[in-house]
Amino acid sequence: MASISRGFGPRFFHVVVRQHAPCQCPATQARQLLRARFSTARCLQKAIHKLPQPVRTPPRPKPGATPSAPSTPSTPSAPKVPVVPKPALPKTTPTPAPTPTPTPTPTPTLRRSTRPPMSYAEQLAAKGRTLLYEAPSHFWFRAGCFSSGVFCLTYMITQYSAVILHPPEGLSWWVPHAFTVILVAMGGMGGYFIMGAGRIIASIEAIPASQLAGRAVTSSSAGVAAKAQSAAGVATATATTAAATATAAAATPLYVEVTTRRPFPFMPSKKHLLRPDEIQLPFRMYSLFTMGQTLTSSSSSSANPRQPSSRLICGRGETLAEQVRRERAARDARAAERQYNLDHIMTSPFRDARKAFGGAWRGLRRSFNREGFIKVRLAGKEYKMDVTGGWTLDEGRALDRLLPVRQDTGRGKGVKGL
Repeated sequence: MASISRGFGPRFFHVVVRQHAPCQCPATQARQLLRARFSTARCLQKAIHKLPQPVRTPPRPKPGATPSAPSTPSTPSAPKVPVVPKPALPKTTPTPAPTPTPTPTPTPTLRRSTRPPMSYAEQLAAKGRTLLYEAPSHFWFRAGCFSSGVFCLTYMITQYSAVILHPPEGLSWWVPHAFTVILVAMGGMGGYFIMGAGRIIASIEAIPASQLAGRAVTSSSAGVAAKAQSAAGVATATATTAAATATAAAATPLYVEVTTRRPFPFMPSKKHLLRPDEIQLPFRMYSLFTMGQTLTSSSSSSANPRQPSSRLICGRGETLAEQVRRERAARDARAAERQYNLDHIMTSPFRDARKAFGGAWRGLRRSFNREGFIKVRLAGKEYKMDVTGGWTLDEGRALDRLLPVRQDTGRGKGVKGL
């Protein structure tokens, strides 16, 4: 008690006295209350500022709202500035943006190629080996030539032995001399028949120059290679042949291989590899091939009133409509003939025999007069080409576009029987 009275006595007494002492003046009491309240608020603010402040993230702006400046934390010492409201601006209606006019896209201009257009020879060379012409069968023609030639030569040999070498007794003096003329004529006819079976073109084929590596393609290159072989040996000849082939390939992109039949039977065919300018036709082939095929088909088949005439076919000014009508008539004729064979099947063997004998007769007749052949020059030599049948590319137009036509013969001198 002594300690309490000694330590807290005056201060406690002073508080009690202050609490319980009546205030003499109301103004003094109000001043004391305000001072105590302000001091308490100041202490609380100091305690709050000593605490760590949390990091505040700025709020996301709403769509369509104008962005506002970031708010800075208010310090207790800085006075608050009153916000002055901005004057409202008059609303202006947005003017529509002008619609963009579509600009026309420039059309691309086609550039002309500086490379010249491909020739017909280059087009055929790009396709590879191309068959241009294939001859029909010449069995009866060659059989007629050989049989007639053998008969003439056999007659000449037997009569020469019986009349000239060993004449019978009592024979007049002039008979051997007369038989000499006859035997010479028979020998000439035998040679005419036998040699007529040779030099016939069997096929014409176009070959690209790129497929002729190491082959002599012309007569001139072959002659140069032969001279080089005799002079400098096989190696030099091979190099010369390759150089000649490369030079010729650079000159022309295409070569023509012509297969010809030899005059005697059982002999292999001969092949000629030439440039297109070394082959000369007597005239244009298109109209002639068409006419020859029509004459052959009309003679082997029955008469048809819708069959086109040779005058229309061989005319050079044939229009597309006329060509279509001709092909349609030929197709209808084949269909009618097939239907006739089906309706008359019992007499079909006799009709086939008639065609066979008719073909044999035409072959024997052609062995005498060489009907249906034209003369084509191959490297300066003349060969025979059959235009009464067979097959040609584009009805002879390919030959007309690829091979030249010689100017020294007329149309009537180059073909017989047409």
